[in-house]
Amino acid sequence: MALRRNLAAALLRRERVVTTPAKAKEVRPFVERLITLARRALPFRDTGRPTERAKYLHYYRLALARLQDKEMVQKLFGEGQWRQEQESLANRYADRPGGYTRIVHLGGSRLGVPVGSTVGSIAKLSYEMAGVERTLKLTGNRLGDNAPQVLFELVEKERAPGAGEEVTPTVAVSDQPEATEQQEDSQEEAAGEGASLQ
Repeated sequence: MALRRNLAAALLRRERVVTTPAKAKEVRPFVERLITLARRALPFRDTGRPTERAKYLHYYRLALARLQDKEMVQKLFGEGQWRQEQESLANRYADRPGGYTRIVHLGGSRLGVPVGSTVGSIAKLSYEMAGVERTLKLTGNRLGDNAPQVLFELVEKERAPGAGEEVTPTVAVSDQPEATEQQEDSQEEAAGEGASLQ
C-alpha cells in the first residue's frame, strides 16, 4: 500500500518516473482511479448548492484518504496553488474517458547498455516537460540488479493539429566515454606510483 501511494505521488508530482515494469503495472490502476475521482468531482466544484458541494467534498476526501498526500490531491482537483492557474489534472483529462498513464519500455542489453553501445557511451534522452529541461540515461536495465526499467508517465494533453510545437526529444551519445570514479582513481594511483619509481 505504501509503495502504491509513494509511487503514485511521485508520478503526479513529476508526471514522469523511471521504475520497474512490475511496480508500474501495480500502480497504474490506482493512479487512473484517482484521476477518475477528480474528473467525477468537476461538475460539482463551483456550484452554490450545498448538496453538490457535499458531493465534491466526498470525492476530494476519498482521494485524500487513498493517496494521503494533500499537495498532490490539490493538484488533482485544482485546489490550493493550482486553483489560480486553472491547470488541474482533472481539467486536463476532462474529455478523456480513461488511459491517463503510459508505460514505455526502455530497451537495452543484459548489461544495462543500449544495444550497439559501450558502457562509456550511454545514450541520453533530453526532453522538456512542464517548462523543466530533463535528461534521462537510456539504460535498458538497472545497473545494480539488472532489473528492467520502464518510463511511467502521464499522457500529455492532446493537441489539435498545428496548435503549438510538437515535443521532440533529442538523443545524444558522447564521443568521449565518461570516466568513472574507479578509472580516475586508478589513473591517479598509476601516476603516483610512476612518480615514486623515478
